Amino acid sequence: MTHTNSTEPARRKQRRQPGRPTLLTPAVTDLLTRATAVGLPMKQAAGAAGVGRSSFLRWMRVGEDVVEERQGGRLDVDSPDPCAALYARVTRARAAAVVRATGSIEEAARCAVVSETYRTWTDPITGETRSERRVRRRPGDWRASAWLLVRLDPEPRSLDELLDEEDARIRAERGENSTERALTPHLQELAARLQKTLAQYEYEDAVAAGADLGPDPTS
Repeated sequence: MTHTNSTEPARRKQRRQPGRPTLLTPAVTDLLTRATAVGLPMKQAAGAAGVGRSSFLRWMRVGEDVVEERQGGRLDVDSPDPCAALYARVTRARAAAVVRATGSIEEAARCAVVSETYRTWTDPITGETRSERRVRRRPGDWRASAWLLVRLDPEPRSLDELLDEEDARIRAERGENSTERALTPHLQELAARLQKTLAQYEYEDAVAAGADLGPDPTS
């Protein structure tokens, strides 16, 4: 006699769908967004929301794919997909945090208002009420500008280096091999010599035809 387990279908129904973000609730999304908005790294932000860093990163990766493939790259904080909404909110929150921090650094480099005081008094001669605003500022700090410059361009390169890099990229796209790269200077020299020879032939032909062109420009 064969016995069947009546609870087996129920267990199968209770199994979770693979990859389903069961922990990604609206409350967790809010906590992750607020934590990243103040500049916390991914690990600390995940801890503040009570989830693992790997889960946070997985949700962000899935959300990025949804944004690129289904939403045309548009960051929609109200997306019906929870991962896409999380990715949009976190991305925009981190960008806003960078804007605020960069503005503070720029202000510190330039100068900043330390305090403002207002004084009101009555003119003893005219009897009019007058007010005065006094602003005290601190001097700018060049170190803030230096820090910001390094962050914006950590590896500054000269124009020649950038041109060489672009030239190498173009050569790689064309499939130019090392032998062709080695021959390039010789080909350029050969082209210059050929151009000079052609110019000399044109000059000699013109002189032979009776034209007075003066001394040979190629000599």
